[in-house]
Amino acid sequence: MKSYLVLTPPGGSDPDHRKTIVMADRFSWLALFFPWIWLLTKRLWLPAIAVLVAQAVAGQLIQVPGLELVGLLAALSINLLVALEGRHFYSEVLIRRGWTLEDVITATDLETAEEFYFAGQRQVRAELPAVSGWAKTSGALPSTGWDHGGIGLFDNQGGR
Repeated sequence: MKSYLVLTPPGGSDPDHRKTIVMADRFSWLALFFPWIWLLTKRLWLPAIAVLVAQAVAGQLIQVPGLELVGLLAALSINLLVALEGRHFYSEVLIRRGWTLEDVITATDLETAEEFYFAGQRQVRAELPAVSGWAKTSGALPSTGWDHGGIGLFDNQGGR
């Protein structure tokens, strides 16, 4: 079973959910072998540049006699970090850009996760009252992310 993050675009989801992202929260093999390219495909420009520079430094360390192992371990660590936490970092960047983390779903595959989420959406819409202003606002900031802790390397415990 895998965890899937459901992100809706800024301004709420569209009626047919074309822009809703259902993303697997898992290890990425492409990010392991080509971390800066994977980051570029996600439009994460600054992290991609930082990873590219760090890999270049690690490559230079491999060339220095006596520091080959240090350079190799540094390069491997960078790749492994992006492969393990890249999707979490990408989701956090989307949240900072205004996307909303609606739900975290555990399912066997992407299709099942989408079925669970969208079936729940139809059910919730049918149960909402038709009266406008039915909920009092407390003046608190709206929640934009998952407010529960996780098991990631860089878990912020729901803080903003």
